[in-house]
Amino acid sequence: MTVQHIYQLYIRAEIDDLWRALTDPESTRQYFHATHWISPPVVGEAFQTHLPDGGVAVDGVVEVVEPPRRLVHTWHPVYDDDLAAEPPSRVAWELTPAGDGLTHLRLTHSALDQSPLTSENVRDGWVFILDSLKTLLETGSPLPPPSLMP
Repeated sequence: MTVQHIYQLYIRAEIDDLWRALTDPESTRQYFHATHWISPPVVGEAFQTHLPDGGVAVDGVVEVVEPPRRLVHTWHPVYDDDLAAEPPSRVAWELTPAGDGLTHLRLTHSALDQSPLTSENVRDGWVFILDSLKTLLETGSPLPPPSLMP
């Protein structure tokens, strides 16, 4: 059985603006749990995203960079020892113009067969990140952090 999570949404933003939001450290800090790329993604190179305290959140290898349409990289969360013990998975970002000022985003997180904890962790985690990204691009402000209280 192949384990993967697929998310699709439309964002009222130009494709170049969405690409910039995915790859620019200042943008990712706003919607991606305050994490950021250390350097721009380059095919074949290792990457890390960092937490506000400087610790590493995720590491991996960039597989595909086709601005402004496609970014693919492995995904190995290291902010948690149990997640870090699992093998890397794969994240593919696909952007498609969908009309005047509208872009379709498809995120596929795959290769999760041997990473059940990561799969469980990202299943709902991506929803908040993508919602915050959409909100940032459409309103200029990301979502506030969710309350842990019911």
